[in-house]
Amino acid sequence: MRAQLPGLDLGVYARAVPLLLRNPVIIVVPLLMAVIGVALGMTGLPGGGSGFIGMTTGGLTSLIVQLLDLFGLGVACIIADEAWRRGSASFERGWSDAQRRAGDIFFTAIGIVLISAVAGYAGQLLGSFWVAVALIAIATIVLIWAIPAAAVGGISGGAAIQSSFDRVRAAPLPAILATVVFVALTTFAAPWAAGEIGLWLSPFVGSESGLVQLLLVALFEAIATGYIALVITKLYTDSAFGRRW
Repeated sequence: MRAQLPGLDLGVYARAVPLLLRNPVIIVVPLLMAVIGVALGMTGLPGGGSGFIGMTTGGLTSLIVQLLDLFGLGVACIIADEAWRRGSASFERGWSDAQRRAGDIFFTAIGIVLISAVAGYAGQLLGSFWVAVALIAIATIVLIWAIPAAAVGGISGGAAIQSSFDRVRAAPLPAILATVVFVALTTFAAPWAAGEIGLWLSPFVGSESGLVQLLLVALFEAIATGYIALVITKLYTDSAFGRRW
């Protein structure tokens, strides 16, 4: 039986920063997915929006954006795995691997979105937005290892979700910390940083400030996704295959 996640490894969070700086290719696909999400949001279709709180909303656009974001995370995990192993990563190799694993990543992403939607809907039935948020938070914790399991663990679809559940049940603290960092970066830090830079740029971009703001959010969310991909990939591979580097 493969080893389960041990205690907290806080060093991974620090080592991921310089590794991301040396390997900016990790954010390429998450950024592309985020930009596509911006374009979809600008169509005016209902249900747009992404991120943690966006999981509480319905709509075709929201579904597509969430799937794109999770696919971007999956590709980032594949490239991040090579970055940890080699010190540097190739986008071409990562993209080639992602094409082979795209089906597993998308099936896992669909499962994540459906489970999160059910959690949010259950909270709404109970008549409380905060209950919905709490249930989605629990679902996010339980599913935190599902994408790396599908992307780098060779585990398909529903099995990746079950694998994540089993690992979280065996060692909840690493999953809770990873989820807290994920939510803090994507839901709070990225929009805040984008807003601050957007305010500074607004006198220079004039009427296009709204679009620039959306693209800045996409950029910072992609950076946050790349960082999170490095963290959860390393924690997952250490637990699934043992510490290899």
